[in-house]
Amino acid sequence: MKTKNQQPVNNSNDETKGDNKLIGLILQFTRSDLNWLGRIPLKILRLKWHDRPIQTQMAPQGMFQQPTGPFKTIRKKHLGDLLLWVPYKIDSYLIDDMTGAYGYSHTTIDTGEIDIPTLKPVMAEITVGQTVSRKFQDQFGQRAYARVPLSKTGVNVKQFVECILAKLGEPYDDLDAISFGRIENPSKEVCSGLAADCLPEKERKRIAWAKRLGLLRRGSVSVHSLPNAEKVKEFVSPNGLAEYYGAPKGKKLSGPDITVKPHPIEISMESIATAATRRHGWKLALVVAAVVLVLFFLKRKGKLFF
Repeated sequence: MKTKNQQPVNNSNDETKGDNKLIGLILQFTRSDLNWLGRIPLKILRLKWHDRPIQTQMAPQGMFQQPTGPFKTIRKKHLGDLLLWVPYKIDSYLIDDMTGAYGYSHTTIDTGEIDIPTLKPVMAEITVGQTVSRKFQDQFGQRAYARVPLSKTGVNVKQFVECILAKLGEPYDDLDAISFGRIENPSKEVCSGLAADCLPEKERKRIAWAKRLGLLRRGSVSVHSLPNAEKVKEFVSPNGLAEYYGAPKGKKLSGPDITVKPHPIEISMESIATAATRRHGWKLALVVAAVVLVLFFLKRKGKLFF
């Protein structure tokens, strides 16, 4: 089997031998052309780890280095880009699975800055048990990620990044002590809340409508406000951002820093019909197959005359 995006896997010390065998099976399938087969053991592991806290998405061992600053904004072309990361260890595969399985598990934001002492580009990030902080963009090594330039969508990226930087040092309480069994709104408890909270209200409302109309995958976005509310209350996962802005599925990325041309999801009768067919077409196929079988058996018994 051809493998893709192979990365080091950091497993927690409390995993049993049985867990490790199951994890090995999951990773074997999810990193191959048979990735769909990994969904079944993933769901088994989610049930087994019902009370296990989600682990922090740390950089691979030996690669973590915190930028010290001072910082300077000289990469204005990339100001406000969304960086959408594919899974690279078991917890991130589980996050992807419970938020739509589109192939992403982590979101960071390109601030357009460099760390002057190292001249390396930085990004803003929040993850479990940490505060919003700047990190180097290469901290995950060769982990694949999509770059979505929000500047090409009409979003005021200067205001967007100002909002992000204003949150530096803040903890995100929703990210504390979560487990796979207690997540009622999966997208609420992942890193993408930092980006989603700073999007313009018009954009957030459009994401909410896309979710209400069935254009985004189940679990990728959860909306908790009425359609006529002045301000939308929603939680958007990395998969929700990726699908909404038209990024390819994570498994199609060939490596790190793949720039995609953003095209926010079209809200139209045609797109709604297409989404409904994609999500419920199997039900129609099942009904048709059942009718064909019934007709077949009736004809064999001589109860049909055609």
